[in-house]
Amino acid sequence: MEASEGSAQAWWASIDHRRPAVLFLVALAGSYGMLFASMLPALVNTWLVHLKLTEQVAGLIATANILAATVGLGVSIVLVSRWPLVRIARVGIAVAATGDIASIFAASAAELGALRILAGFGLGLLAGAMTNWFGRHEHAERGFGISVMLQFVLTAVLFALIPVIEPWFGDASIYVALLALGLAAILLSPLFNLNGGFAPLAEMADGGGAAGGRTSLPLMVLAVLAFALFELAVVGLWSYMLRYAELSGLSSASAARVLALSSLCGIPGTVLVLVFGSRYGRWRPLLASLAAYVLPTLVLALSSASSLLLIVGLVLQNIAWAIAVPYFQAVQACLDRSGRLAIWGMLVASAGAGLGPALLGAAIDGGSFAVAFGAVAMMLAVSALFAARPAIVADRIEP
Repeated sequence: MEASEGSAQAWWASIDHRRPAVLFLVALAGSYGMLFASMLPALVNTWLVHLKLTEQVAGLIATANILAATVGLGVSIVLVSRWPLVRIARVGIAVAATGDIASIFAASAAELGALRILAGFGLGLLAGAMTNWFGRHEHAERGFGISVMLQFVLTAVLFALIPVIEPWFGDASIYVALLALGLAAILLSPLFNLNGGFAPLAEMADGGGAAGGRTSLPLMVLAVLAFALFELAVVGLWSYMLRYAELSGLSSASAARVLALSSLCGIPGTVLVLVFGSRYGRWRPLLASLAAYVLPTLVLALSSASSLLLIVGLVLQNIAWAIAVPYFQAVQACLDRSGRLAIWGMLVASAGAGLGPALLGAAIDGGSFAVAFGAVAMMLAVSALFAARPAIVADRIEP
């Protein structure tokens, strides 16, 4: 049982943190902090249509939102040695909800940008708390896999829900949907006390790590950079896929449905992660998933836009993304069992993701996405090169 003496009677004290249901509920609690990238298409589209922003301005606000989350992640690395994870999570939820509520009433690009920075910072704190919780867990790949699964499921649910509630909430619909996740997060936040989360890492005798210690710094740096390049590429491209879907001939409503359904297609990928865990190591499934993402990207780069190619490409990309992310994070967790490297990975990956919309937006020439697709394929090839050695070493440490 993991509980401090003063909290021995707390309701969460008798719960086994290794149970799959607990992994699921902690991932659900952290989902509010993890959807800031997945929901960018809906957010960006809202800003473009209702605030009449240009693509360039909307891309800069999206970048500011994600970079603010990066700052929150960075702060959480410091806080895990000083605060319990449950406190970090609750502060993050409160700050993020404040930013989301205030964003409903934003009337200008400058005001919206400031509020998205506030919301992003809070989301980063919550994401950092959840990432550290899973990063020090015995079954890190399964925890991260459940988190990714929920990102796909909840993204699809929210994309489908927003048009339904729009008659009642109008422009605020996207924020209302996100705030519902915030409410779930605060209700489930006591579970962050488990897995050592009731105390700062500095107060734990072994520094908070599970079996095993740290490995060499160069390997950890490569593991982090590989994940960052991956996120830069895929988040940058995803931010404009709603627009690309419309250019391919789909109506706005149909494009939104395609993105929602393709998100659900990532679920089989996460199921594979949950079923296989580390049975086949980390490097082999990671390499296979990166190859599966690159293939449709190259096809879209070399072909004219069509609805069929778009749908097939999005399905394959979402399956590949669902497999790649948990294994990137599992490699980091294996290399450092205190869970700190997993947060560093999220932090640098968030910085890459934050640059993604701006960089990919600059590569989009009018209605042509060919250069952007080609750039994504090249970045993923470099990501695989960087990830190879850390993943192979992680497989040797924990076969």
